[in-house]
Amino acid sequence: MKRPLLGKEIATVRATSVLRSTFPGGSMAFCGKCGASIASETPFCIQCGQPVATSTASGMAAAVQPARSETKFFDQGDVLVTNSRFVNGGQTFAMSGVTSVMAFEEIPSKKGPIIIIVIGVLILLGGMSSSVGAAFMGLVIAAAGVWWYRTIKNIYRVRLVTASSKRDAMSSTNSGYIANIVNAINQAIIHRG
Repeated sequence: MKRPLLGKEIATVRATSVLRSTFPGGSMAFCGKCGASIASETPFCIQCGQPVATSTASGMAAAVQPARSETKFFDQGDVLVTNSRFVNGGQTFAMSGVTSVMAFEEIPSKKGPIIIIVIGVLILLGGMSSSVGAAFMGLVIAAAGVWWYRTIKNIYRVRLVTASSKRDAMSSTNSGYIANIVNAINQAIIHRG
């Protein structure tokens, strides 16, 4: 069931039908100075007399142009890189705003496990002369520190650079995965032109 048209909508429909009857091909341009609708073949604006630039695109022609197809450069899991967007989970970044991309490596602090290892070794050395239990406790503490140290991995980030800022878009401990995404974004920027 259609709803009744409102007053503003009726005026728009009437103006559109008048313009179509005035310009049979439906080809209209708009004056860059006053914004009046003019036939695209007319060399001057009917309202203000401003010369109409030949590059002025008509509203109808702009609407008819086909949309650029989206080319995929990376599609794995919840990460998608195309020539128009970069999607990471719930975040979407428009590729039109991205000027460059880089991989950034963050090396986390390993002070905590080093301190635990040193404490464990000191207890081990002190316990060797006094008791076997203390030496064993020192060995367990030192082993726990070594395990903690080995579990700390470097974090690799995809850093997007726009005209106004730098933003870390995603991170992983897998450097190859991040390198593939950075390469795909670089290809998307090149393809975008």
